[in-house]
Amino acid sequence: MLTSSPRKNARPGFTLIELLVVISIIALLIAILLPALGAARRTARRMQNSTQLRGIHQGLVTFANSNKNIFPGYDSSGDCLDNTDQTTGSSSLGHGVEARYWILLNGDYFTPEYAISPSETENVTEYVEPATGTAPVEFSGSGGTKHYSYALLMVRSDGAGTPANPQYAGRVAEWKQTLNSQAIVISDRNVGANETTALQSVHTEAEEWSGSVLWNDNHVGFENDVAFETKYANGSLNDGTPADNLFLDTETGANSGGPDGTNALMIKSGAANVSFAE
Repeated sequence: MLTSSPRKNARPGFTLIELLVVISIIALLIAILLPALGAARRTARRMQNSTQLRGIHQGLVTFANSNKNIFPGYDSSGDCLDNTDQTTGSSSLGHGVEARYWILLNGDYFTPEYAISPSETENVTEYVEPATGTAPVEFSGSGGTKHYSYALLMVRSDGAGTPANPQYAGRVAEWKQTLNSQAIVISDRNVGANETTALQSVHTEAEEWSGSVLWNDNHVGFENDVAFETKYANGSLNDGTPADNLFLDTETGANSGGPDGTNALMIKSGAANVSFAE
């Protein structure tokens, strides 16, 4: 009587338990790796963010090489540019952040992509705090929308180039190729509700600020605070308590920012001392 024998090439399959074990291991690995991948992406975005600030500063320096070392917004005599189609694209007077970016982008000193942070996921919509202290309101233009992510040093002056307030003199003097390692000229902006208790950047959650900060010697770092030791032009070293806050016009204390222009003020529009964005 003939009997059938097992096929030599037959392969045993997975049991249900073995399949569930494999799926569980894969799910566990994903759960372990996803946070690490997210952290790696954030680190990469922050590195790219700092690289873009350095590229913008290199654009400032390139412009200054043919403007007697003065950065855009001022002519070679140190006079603030008028608000015309030819000089600023009718965006603002030369001290305005909009005007300075317009000059750089119009002259192809860097690509438009460099002006947008890799962490910027929505429209860059600008808001300013009104003098009444009420809620921030849209700045101006087409719905307040701007096409750049980064704040620049405030260098407001009148049309003749004279600082509108003595405390701006140090900043105006630093808005040129000085190689000053103690003067901040570009940074990530504050997107929080105010400049003291509700600071925030595009990289952080509410009431927390971390961002790239670039100094006039082209060194840049991703910082976790807004207080720094700075020195602008011939002003005194601002190493007091509190130290120089990037988003405050003046400080209090013996070594305050005050009228000698030793403090930074990073702004994103030319219309208000401190600006905010969504």
